[in-house]
Amino acid sequence: MKFSKLAKGITVLLGIICNRKKHLVDELQSVTHMYLEGVAEYMNVQPVLIPAPMANGTFDAAPIIDRIDGILMTGSTSNVHPSRYGHEETEAHKPFDLARDEAAFQLFDMALQRDLPLLAICRGFQELNVACGGTLNPTVHEVEGRIDHRMPESDDKDVKFGVQHRVNFTKGGYLNGLFGAESAAVNSLHWQAVDRLGDNLQIEAQAEDGTVEAVKHSAASYCVGVQWHPEYQAGENIISAPLFADFERAMKAYANG
Repeated sequence: MKFSKLAKGITVLLGIICNRKKHLVDELQSVTHMYLEGVAEYMNVQPVLIPAPMANGTFDAAPIIDRIDGILMTGSTSNVHPSRYGHEETEAHKPFDLARDEAAFQLFDMALQRDLPLLAICRGFQELNVACGGTLNPTVHEVEGRIDHRMPESDDKDVKFGVQHRVNFTKGGYLNGLFGAESAAVNSLHWQAVDRLGDNLQIEAQAEDGTVEAVKHSAASYCVGVQWHPEYQAGENIISAPLFADFERAMKAYANG
């Protein structure tokens, strides 16, 4: 029987997945500091980094899931390997992070089994779609009628993560109700996008060109994915702080049993 962490004064723990990257002659586990800043500013939880180990079958999500109260699936410059959704690898699908793939899909499976609160951002959003049986388009900018969703080419972080287009929230949906808005301006740093929508995923937002930008899992208490980056300058975007706050609410409800 699960006990209430909050009643016992135990800190609520948020697991944040890492990416594995090459660094000089070695490799490192990394999380962009913006995620930690967003969590620190808008959530009263303790972040714990979850490493993405060697892609050799040694990762075990169970003891991690046992100890945390929510998962933040971060973005990355890498992409989900297309074999995860039954496609052949091409140059357009690269680059990859197989260690991240192994850790992420175990975490998704177990989080959904246990109804653990989960917020997925950018690559995490795409992983969620694949974990639910969906597929991805590696070059959405080449699809007729679609805008270019790729990251602006600039050394200025404010330009890279600046507002690029609007998204329309599904009327009567979770985000429409949470934000109290029909649409909002968001940043855009992705070249892959949802192709076939995963099972049990409800569309929560779409770009004006029809690209799926946010989803919610219909069978989970709290499992939300957004294609944009709400962690960047969250205080300046009216839709970021409410998203983090409601994620915290879901985590505390889970911790309370």
